[in-house]
Amino acid sequence: MAPLLSICVPSRNRQKYFKKTIEALVASMIDDVEFVFADNSDDPTIMDGFVADILRKDRRVVYLPSEKTVLSMVDNWERAVEATTGDWVVVIGDDDYVDPSLATFLQSITKVEPDLEALGWMTMHYRWPHEGGEKSYVYVTLEDHVVKVSKADCFRRMFDWHEATHVPTSGFSIYHSAISRVLLERIRKTYSGRYFEHPVVDYDNAFKVICSGRNFAVSVRPFSIMGSCPDSNSFSLGKIELYKKRIREFIGEAGRDFENDTDVRDFPFKSILGTPATIIQAQNWFKKKYKLKHEGWEKNFVQACMHDVSQYHDLEAFTLACEGYRTALRTWKNGRYLKDFTPTFAHEGEKKAIFVTGFTSHGVHIDTKIAETPGKLFALVEDMITAAEHIQIDPTGLKFPWELHEPDVRAAS
Repeated sequence: MAPLLSICVPSRNRQKYFKKTIEALVASMIDDVEFVFADNSDDPTIMDGFVADILRKDRRVVYLPSEKTVLSMVDNWERAVEATTGDWVVVIGDDDYVDPSLATFLQSITKVEPDLEALGWMTMHYRWPHEGGEKSYVYVTLEDHVVKVSKADCFRRMFDWHEATHVPTSGFSIYHSAISRVLLERIRKTYSGRYFEHPVVDYDNAFKVICSGRNFAVSVRPFSIMGSCPDSNSFSLGKIELYKKRIREFIGEAGRDFENDTDVRDFPFKSILGTPATIIQAQNWFKKKYKLKHEGWEKNFVQACMHDVSQYHDLEAFTLACEGYRTALRTWKNGRYLKDFTPTFAHEGEKKAIFVTGFTSHGVHIDTKIAETPGKLFALVEDMITAAEHIQIDPTGLKFPWELHEPDVRAAS
């Protein structure tokens, strides 16, 4: 019998973190789950040897070894999801963690909402320990309510960039959200016979989930941790030269220079500018390819670019990042939105993050140094939050936030 949940972990050349993630996942005693580990590394022997003993002992594990030639990220994610058999699928990075008891929660929630197609949750963040690393903390909410989210609100947050930070706040990508098999197969049928097309794979999927999905819900109780190791793109935020290096590597491994595709090569916002530019580049490709005509997002996008440059901690990096965006804005739509780009650089002393620990009325701030990995951090957090099987779900059906007078929540990543 097919498992309820498939957890996919694609990886490339980050075996140190991949091993720790695998160890944390297979330590779970949850039976109704399948683990698909897809290695795409230059040296296949490292993970082949590590996984061999796990495969003999754990029938839940599916291992896809590195092929003779390195795959693009799109193709590695594609083969990982193709290998799944679960009714629900979630993808995480090799330096992340997701709670396998998500399967237990999915079983409970689908009894009440059998037509649910996308489930998100509040995601925690973790910076892997490294030499010279700054102190960091993670916020853990102790609340556990579950609400429906309207498709219109998902669309507005993704494509209008409504209330965006440096990224849209819509969530509902297969990356750190659970997507039903029904919706995944609808996506494959609708969009070129594949689950993934664009190298910005997480947002490629989010666009399609939001456009094709019918029923969405979000749990305030966290179910996963987004890790940031020194080799990850997220680690480079606020570090301009490192970010540029990561983007060059990303485009180089995509299999093609997607920013020079015919439909988008004249679009001035290139990935090298920053995270909002990377996302809008992918979004522009999606809208052109699938003829999604949508306007009115421009000023909100410019605000996201301002959020992006605010992450730079030194004046020189901030100035360079600003000039890159201004250059793009001058050539975009005859410079109409250049006047809306008005970032200010805070004094360096004001830029330093406040380090806090302790309880609030709704959660707790935890020093991340108490755990060596995201999996170990979640093991500690799990003793503080509501167990998956005890999350209360209204037997009459999920409600929208305005029906419950609850804060408006969504799966912000």
